[in-house]
Amino acid sequence: MTAAVGAPGPVGIPPAVTEETEPFWEAAREGRLLVERCPACAAESFPPYGICRACRGRPVEFVEITGPGRIYSFTVNHQRWLPGLEVPYAIVLVEFPGHPGVRVAGRLRGCAPQDVAIGAEVEIGFEPGPGGFAVPSFVAVPSPPGPPGPPGFTAAEGAA
Repeated sequence: MTAAVGAPGPVGIPPAVTEETEPFWEAAREGRLLVERCPACAAESFPPYGICRACRGRPVEFVEITGPGRIYSFTVNHQRWLPGLEVPYAIVLVEFPGHPGVRVAGRLRGCAPQDVAIGAEVEIGFEPGPGGFAVPSFVAVPSPPGPPGPPGFTAAEGAA
């Protein structure tokens, strides 16, 4: 949601930063995506909560996700919820190999909303958000040339 020259800044409502979420927002400012990990049971989760969702253990620690992810689910939003918000846009739910159970939502860039597909690979990215915060987003990874992959659900099929 980068603003054009002369346009207002990023659209949205700044997040409420708490003791549990502060490390996440600080890392996001540095371009790093953190999730919680429980030292007692090794469960990982997102968003930060300050307590393990699996065993209720405290304290939790943060680990960084660095690799690409895959689209687990998505929605294409055609509603202009805030002034200055460009529509349509895709919000994707991304899961990451090596981080079972962790799914992170964010806007998808680098792909037309009608071309979004479940299973597509994405890279982690960040966008300027309201209040000077960096907001997680994802960047579509172009598919390599060659025969088509296994069929997957796309936004274009969902519109049919």
